[in-house]
Amino acid sequence: MEAVELRCDFTKISDVMTNFTGKADRYIVKEGVVMKLNFKSGFKAIKIHLWLFTDCLVIGATLDPKDQSKITLTEHCPRQGITVVGHFTAPRNAPKKKVMTENIFHLNLKKAGQPAYSKHGRHVIQCPSPQERQKWFEVLKPPVIESENPEETIYEEWDVPLVKAQHHYTKANEDDLELLEGEVCRVLKKYTDGWCYGVEGTGRQKGWFPMSFMVEIQSDHAKYRDAKRKQELVDKIAQSAQTMGQDVFSTLGNGRNMSDDF
Repeated sequence: MEAVELRCDFTKISDVMTNFTGKADRYIVKEGVVMKLNFKSGFKAIKIHLWLFTDCLVIGATLDPKDQSKITLTEHCPRQGITVVGHFTAPRNAPKKKVMTENIFHLNLKKAGQPAYSKHGRHVIQCPSPQERQKWFEVLKPPVIESENPEETIYEEWDVPLVKAQHHYTKANEDDLELLEGEVCRVLKKYTDGWCYGVEGTGRQKGWFPMSFMVEIQSDHAKYRDAKRKQELVDKIAQSAQTMGQDVFSTLGNGRNMSDDF
C-alpha cells in the first residue's frame, strides 16, 4: 500500500482517497496493467494501471511522457459501483491486429447519485491474455457470500446496511445487543425471521437485535442498492427502445428532471 502512494499522484482523486493507507482493513486484491480502448473517433488504445482494493477500484495512467515512473490516479469507484460485462462485439472501425476480442470485457463504474442513463465511467478493457481477462473478470464481479442457510443474508464488512434504533431495546439474551433509542448499528447478517446480527456504532460490541426495533438509514450500501435497481429499470427501457429503433440515452436524456426516486 505504501508503495502505491510513493509511485502515484493522488491529486485528482484526493477528495475521496484521503488517508489512503490509514485504513487498516484495506488491502490490494489484484493489480495490473491493461489497455483501455476507445472507438469514438477512430481507434485509440491507452495503457492504464488498475488497483482493486478490498473496498474500491483505482485507475491510474502515466500522463507525463517524460516521467514514466510517476502514475497519476485518474478515477476511483467504490466496489459497490463496479459492474463487468464479458460479451464484446468489435465495431467496424476496430483494427483486427490490435483488438483481441477474447481478451476484452466491459468495465462500468457508477458513483452513488450518478444518473442511471449516464455514459460516464464506461470502459472497454483489453487484457494481455484471455487468462488475465478471466482473472480480472472474476475479481471485479460483485462478491457474493454464500450461506448454507437459505434464511440468512451475509454482508461484506465494507458493504453493510446501517440501521437506527427507534426504541430502547433491552437485551433478552446474553448475546443480544443493548441498544438505546437513536443508536446506529452496522448489519453483518440478516435473517428472514426479523433478527439481525451486527455491531454497534463504536465497533466494540457485536450481537443480535430485532429489526422490529430498527429503521434503515442512509448509507453507501443503500445508495448503491437503489442505484442498481434504477439501472435494472434503465436496462429494461433500453431493451424496449432498441426494439423500437430508438436511442435510449437520448430518450432518457430528455427526462433529466426525473427525481432520484423514480
